Amino acid sequence: MKTYSRLVAALVVGCFALGPLANSWAQDTRNAKEPKIISKEEAAKKYPPPNGKSYPSGSDLAILSGGATGGSTWGYIKSPYSGNVYDCRKGKARVGDLILDESVNKVFVRPR
Repeated sequence: MKTYSRLVAALVVGCFALGPLANSWAQDTRNAKEPKIISKEEAAKKYPPPNGKSYPSGSDLAILSGGATGGSTWGYIKSPYSGNVYDCRKGKARVGDLILDESVNKVFVRPR
């Protein structure tokens, strides 16, 4: 019994200390921001793409969470820069629109 006490103690600490942290790392759509859609001209002037490349694409949370089976995450886009989640249903962002991630002042494209 004494030989397993350290293992049991480590498991208990792991469950109670690391368990709540897992929720903070999960994709959360409750605090999704409304996207700021900008024109291609404004993006080219104020936020030029990196080294002549095109703007990166955001990640669609419906695809990340298992596709159409989730259903509730359709229209939520994750920024490739900061991890902020944007509710593109509120902002009426269409596929291919440029969205400004205001926390880092960089632009990304809304994916399909």
